[in-house]
Amino acid sequence: MRKETIGYIGIVILLVITSFFSLNLFFKEKTAHDKYHISAFPRIVGNWKGTDDTLTEKEYAILETRNLISREYVNPQNEKLYLFIIYSETNRSAFHPPEVCMIGSGMAITDKQTERVDSGSSSFLTNKLYVEKGPYKELVLYTYKAGNIYTNNFYFQQAYLAIHQIFGAQIPGATIRVTMQIRRDEKATLTTLKDFLANTANIIK
Repeated sequence: MRKETIGYIGIVILLVITSFFSLNLFFKEKTAHDKYHISAFPRIVGNWKGTDDTLTEKEYAILETRNLISREYVNPQNEKLYLFIIYSETNRSAFHPPEVCMIGSGMAITDKQTERVDSGSSSFLTNKLYVEKGPYKELVLYTYKAGNIYTNNFYFQQAYLAIHQIFGAQIPGATIRVTMQIRRDEKATLTTLKDFLANTANIIK
């Protein structure tokens, strides 16, 4: 048998195997259901008290899941921050880079950096965005959860979840975003967001 024929047969076999695992993963995602609902996330975090925002059916359809929270937290000094979490143990397609939604809502991202957050027992990288809409300026930190790992890399999260799902392991994933308006002290705003995100990572399982 010619080498070209052997190579061709090998490619076909590899494609068949890949297709099998892809279909298996697709049907797992469509039929499986999350055991944990992120709405159970505490409405009191430290000295912050949260109130849920109301989302429209169109927004739920765009996000492809209802297992999420969009919540405003206020502290005794009347400072406000916003927490947005999409969570799933079964559906990787629910996770999107937050920049897509921000640009779609008319926000301008003027800069993107990385920021390390210390959660006590570990530390992880987040993405830091500077966002503007007219005179309104916000600071945003967001990270992706993949099992027990937190990462600023969307593609790493997706690959990590996919590999585990292919082999039958349902592990949780999430996109976690905290946002706060920059008023006078950017450094203080950043510290507040980092502390809140660290607490959030310690709470979510």
